[in-house]
Amino acid sequence: MGKADRRRWDGNVKSMEIIAKPRDQITEDDLIFLRENYTSAGGLLPNAYSGGAFFTPTHVARFMWDALKPLLPAKPRVLEPSVGAGVFLEHAPSDAKITALELDKTSAKVTSLLYPEAAVVEGDALTHDRRDYYDLVIGNPPYGVSVEFAPPFELEEWTLSKSRGKRKGKSEVAFIELAIKAVKPGGYVAFVLPTGLAFANYAKKLRAYIHETCWQVATILLPGETFAATGTTIATQIMVIRKAPPNAKLIEPATKKWGSNFRRSDFGDIADYGAKFLEGQTPAYFAKITDIGIDKHGKVTIPDGEESQLDALLEDFTDEGLVRENLYPHIPSWHGINKGNDAFFFSHGNGMCDGIRDAEYTYSDGPLRWQELTLGAGEEIDGRGTWFDACLEWQDDLLREEGLS
Repeated sequence: MGKADRRRWDGNVKSMEIIAKPRDQITEDDLIFLRENYTSAGGLLPNAYSGGAFFTPTHVARFMWDALKPLLPAKPRVLEPSVGAGVFLEHAPSDAKITALELDKTSAKVTSLLYPEAAVVEGDALTHDRRDYYDLVIGNPPYGVSVEFAPPFELEEWTLSKSRGKRKGKSEVAFIELAIKAVKPGGYVAFVLPTGLAFANYAKKLRAYIHETCWQVATILLPGETFAATGTTIATQIMVIRKAPPNAKLIEPATKKWGSNFRRSDFGDIADYGAKFLEGQTPAYFAKITDIGIDKHGKVTIPDGEESQLDALLEDFTDEGLVRENLYPHIPSWHGINKGNDAFFFSHGNGMCDGIRDAEYTYSDGPLRWQELTLGAGEEIDGRGTWFDACLEWQDDLLREEGLS
């Protein structure tokens, strides 16, 4: 065990000593210690024991909240289904009504002490029974762990396999599906996820489910160093989606033929791939962080007061879409690689797709950002445009039609 892991281990041991004390004997210094040192066992013990939990760096959680706050109503109802020690609660708006779920007893106790204003529930999130309720589901669910659970509603459909009344599958698939079921139409899901979801066969049904029920808002690729401090260098991504209402239909795009700026292209018809997107889908937004501000040893490399690449991306979310509006949509990265367009929420092409190559010229210092074609490059569909702002209006109109906005 290296020095960094030893420090984490010692911090966790002392944290357990603190939470074992009666509440009236836990001091403010104890709470400060918990906030600064408790990280659970992710990366210290095998995933099968630690539940695949790798706690999120605070500046990643802060960015996700800063990007989403302008999209949420006052007093938003929020679910954090794998809260850990509460890093996502640290940056939540003060008026948010938060339900925080956590399977690990120690983590649940730590979070309830640090964030007494949240409703912290110790238990299995996958049996949570609220549906179409939350304005936002946010978090960093466990990855790569096999889960088995009995859903709260016997006849409810899931993409996971079924055996004797229980559902089985990968934890990240189960948590994403839970989030979509729990969030209300027009609400948002924002998760940190492994990049393998773009390709893995075990997530094929999940990708189709997302495609049929949600609009893509943003996908931000993070480097392996992001979780170095907690013992893993797995490549991850932030995925933000918005749940569509039941009346939103999958339709063919207006732009049919699309060519490449960087490789020979026959300007093939994307309809040949059965391309369809939900009404109101904006051009798909992607970004890639090339320097997360943490080195491979988990040491912070951004001096206090300096802007990180994540901070630089906030303009894209808070300037009424002006940056996105000016990002011309490129040929989709799933085009021509034998992937259906139900995977358009994720970036493909191993870093060689048109959008990312263009972004390397345009934003050479990072963060890279680009858009990929969905419904069209400005053409109208039934009198509606297909640029960013027109599609957002389309989404809101569909929600109003269902009385959901």
